[in-house]
Amino acid sequence: MNLWALIPLISCVIFIILFLSVLPQVKKRIERIFALFLFASMIWSFTAVMLLHNISASSNYLIFWNGLVIAAIPLVVVSYYHFIRAYNNKKAGMGVWIGYAIVSVIIILSLMGYVVKDAYFIGNLLYHDIFYWDFILAAILIPFLSMIIMLLYRRYKNSIDPTDRNRTSYLIVGWSLLVIISYITPFTPSLKTLPIDHIGNLINALIISYTIFKFNLLNIQMIFRKLLTYIIVIGVLFALTTVLFFISPDFFTNLPLFIIVIILSLIYIFVILASAPLIKLVSKGVDYLFYRKTYDYRQELLNFNKKMSHILNLDELAKEILPTISKAINVTGASLMLQDNKTGNFETQFIYPEDENTAPESTFKKVSLEADSAIIVWMDKKGKPLNPEQMDAIPELRGLWQSEKDKILSSNMGLFFPFKSRDKLIGILTLGKKKNKSILSYPDIELISNIANQAGIIIENAQLYTHAKIKANTDELTGLYNHRHFHERLDQEITRNTRFGGTFSLIMMDVDLFKSYNDIYGHLAGDHVLRKVGEYIGNSIRGIDLAFRYGGEEFTVILPGTHIEDAYKVAERIRKTIESKSSLKAMPITISLGISSWPSDGIMKEEIIGRADEALYLAKQLGRNRTCLSSDNKKQHDTQLISSEIRSNPKALSIIYALAATVDAKDSYTYGHSRKVSEYAIAIAESMKLPNEKIECIRSAGLLHDIGKIGIPDYILNKNTFLSSDENQLIKKHPKIGSEILKHVIDLVNCIPAILHHHERYDGTGYPSGLVGEKIPIEARILSVADAYDAMVSLRPYRRQLSLQEAVDELKSCSGTQFDPVIVDAFIKVVQKNNADSVVYNNDYIYQLKENEDID
Repeated sequence: MNLWALIPLISCVIFIILFLSVLPQVKKRIERIFALFLFASMIWSFTAVMLLHNISASSNYLIFWNGLVIAAIPLVVVSYYHFIRAYNNKKAGMGVWIGYAIVSVIIILSLMGYVVKDAYFIGNLLYHDIFYWDFILAAILIPFLSMIIMLLYRRYKNSIDPTDRNRTSYLIVGWSLLVIISYITPFTPSLKTLPIDHIGNLINALIISYTIFKFNLLNIQMIFRKLLTYIIVIGVLFALTTVLFFISPDFFTNLPLFIIVIILSLIYIFVILASAPLIKLVSKGVDYLFYRKTYDYRQELLNFNKKMSHILNLDELAKEILPTISKAINVTGASLMLQDNKTGNFETQFIYPEDENTAPESTFKKVSLEADSAIIVWMDKKGKPLNPEQMDAIPELRGLWQSEKDKILSSNMGLFFPFKSRDKLIGILTLGKKKNKSILSYPDIELISNIANQAGIIIENAQLYTHAKIKANTDELTGLYNHRHFHERLDQEITRNTRFGGTFSLIMMDVDLFKSYNDIYGHLAGDHVLRKVGEYIGNSIRGIDLAFRYGGEEFTVILPGTHIEDAYKVAERIRKTIESKSSLKAMPITISLGISSWPSDGIMKEEIIGRADEALYLAKQLGRNRTCLSSDNKKQHDTQLISSEIRSNPKALSIIYALAATVDAKDSYTYGHSRKVSEYAIAIAESMKLPNEKIECIRSAGLLHDIGKIGIPDYILNKNTFLSSDENQLIKKHPKIGSEILKHVIDLVNCIPAILHHHERYDGTGYPSGLVGEKIPIEARILSVADAYDAMVSLRPYRRQLSLQEAVDELKSCSGTQFDPVIVDAFIKVVQKNNADSVVYNNDYIYQLKENEDID
C-alpha cells in the first residue's frame, strides 16, 4: 500500500465518524447541511484513498478516480459555503444552486474523461495531466472561498455571544488553513505530486471535531448516547445471527438464499418488536454512563410535569425544582424570580442553596427588576435565555443604567431562563455557573428549555392559587388581612411562643366617632377613610408585624417578639400618624387604641383579645384619641373576676408548664434548674414538717418560679458577663411578670406569693416589695434558699461552679441577711444527710458574690 494514502485515509475515517454521529439528529436545516458537507469531505478523502493506495493500478483506473477527486473538491467547497450560509441563518441563495450545478457538470465531464487526460505513478508519487482545469477550478472556487471567509468574519464581528465568537474563530482558522495548503500544493513543484491538500482537510476535520466537542456546535453527547445504544442492540442481533449459524450450519446451507433472507427477516422483526425493553434498558445504562452523579436528578427533571403538576404551593414548588435543576446540570446554584403582586417588579423570591457557608462566588444575591426594565421587556419579547455577560452586545440592553448592570453581574447569576405561559412572562429561572468551569452543553440548555415550557403553566397555576388564598385572607376594602385570618394567625403565634418561648403584643384600635362621620359625609367617604387608615397602619409597622381589619371600623395589629412597652411606641406612632394626616377642613379623624401582651395578660386567645378590648374601651371612656395599656385597665378593675373559660382549665395548665420548660431550655447553663429547685424546696418543706397543701404549692412554685423570664429579652438571659444597671432592672421584673401570668389560672393562684417574693431578702433589701423577715411568705423564703443553692453548685458562664462545702459556707455567711436562718439550717441538714450524691463539681470558673447582688 502507498504510504501517502494514509493522509486521506485518516481524514476519511474522521469524517465518517463525524457523519455517522451527525446523521441520527438531522432534524434542523443547519444539521442537514452540515451532514452534507461531512459527506462531501468524506467522498473527497475516500476517492483520494482509492486513487493513491495502489501504485500498480492501470491508467484507466487512475484517470477514473483522479477525475472523481477533482470533482469532489468543488463539491466540498460549495457544500461548506452552503453550511456557512445556514450557520449565519441565511437561505441557500442562487449562488449555492449554481455551485451545485457546476459540480454536477464537472462530475459528468470527469466520468467522460474530459478532465483528466492522463495519470500515472513514478515511484509512489502520482502525476496527472489536467491542463487548464486547474485554472478553471481556481476561477470557479475563488468566489466561494472568498464568500466563506467573509461570512465567517461577519459572524465573528457581529456575534454577541463570546462562545459563538470562539466557535466561529476556530472555523475561520480551520478553513483558512485548508485553503492556504490546498492552493500552495498545485503551484509548488516540490509538493505538486503529494496529497498535501488532504493534510489541510485533515486539520480542518480535527478543528471541526474540537469545535463540536468544546463549543457544542451539535448535541454530540446525545448523538453518541443514541449511537452507542443502537450499536449495542445491533451487536445483540449480530450475535444472535452468529449463534443461529453456529448451531445449525447445515440447516442454513441447504436452504435457498431467499428463504434464509425471509427466515432471518422474520427473526429480526420479532426481535426488534420484542426489543423495546432491551433498548430502554440499554439506553438507561448508556445515559447513566454519560451522566453518572447527575443521572437521577436529570430523570426527575424529565418527569417534571408528572411530579410537579399537582403542587400549588410556590414554596414547595421552589424547594423541589431549584435543587433538582442545580444538581442535574451541575451548577453552583439556582434562583427563581417572580412578579411581586404589589410592586409588579420581578424579584428574587427563592434561592438554592440558602446556606450562609456557601463560597462567595457561589452565593446568589437577590435582584429586583422593574416590570418595564429593558431586560424584562427583552426576555418577554424574545423568550430566549440571557447571559448577563452579553448585555452590552445586545442593542436593546445597551441603554441599561450601569448600576443595574453591576447589580446583575454581582449577583453571581450565570444565565436567565424565562418562564412563559400563554405568551406572558411568568417568572425567570436564574442559574449559576458550571462547577467544572465549563459552559452549559446543548443537552443542558435543551433540558432546561423543556422545563421552562412546562414550568410556566405550573408556576402560573401556583400563583393563581396563592393569589386566591391571599384574597381569601384579605379585606377587599383596606387590603389588610381579614377577621378570619386574624384568629388563625393569633392561634399560630400563641402556639409558636408556647413551644419556643417568647412574647408578643396585640393592639386593638377603633376609629373615633366613625358612625357620625358616615352620617355626615356618606359611606363612600367613610370607605375612603378606612382605606387610608389601613394604609397608615401598614406603613407604621415592621415587615414581620401583621395588620388586620377586625370588623367595621376596628383594626388589630399583632407584634411578634414585642414587649408591651415597645408596642405602646408603635401604637402611638400609628395614632399620631393618623391624627396628623387628618384634613383640617373636614371632621378630624382620630383613633383609640388598647394594648395587651402575651403571656402577661393571659395565655388563651380569648384573654389576650379581651384585655386589649378592655384597654380600648378604657381609652374611649377617657376621651378618645389615646392609647391605653392592659395595666391601665387593671388599675381601674383590681377586683375583676377571672373568666369562667379559664377556671380549672387543663389546657391553660399545660401551656403554663410548657412555658416553664421553654424558659429552662433557653439557656444550656440553666437547663433543669426549675426541676432541681423544686426538689430542693420540697426536701426543705418536708424536713420542716409543713402541711401537705403547702408542700404541693411549693412543688408547683419551684417549677414555675422563673416563668416570668419569658418576658425578658434573650440577650439579657444569655449574657455571659455581669448585667448593667438597666439590664438588672429588667431582670428584676420577672417575679411580677410571673405572678401576672399565673393569676389567670385558678389552680395556680396559691403559688403566686411564693413566685412573686422569692427574691425578697431577709433583711428587707430584696425585691419587688422589700419585705422583711417573717413578712416574706415561708414558701418564698424556702424557694430563695433552694434557688440560691442550685445557682451556686451549677456551672454558669460568668463564674465558677462552687463545691458542696463552698455553697454551704456561702449559705451560712448570708444567713440572717439574705436568707431565713431557720430555713438555712434545715437545708444544710438535708444536704449533709444526703451528702449531695447527685452533684458533680467543677472549679474552672471564679464565683463572686457581691453585696446586694442576686445570686442567680
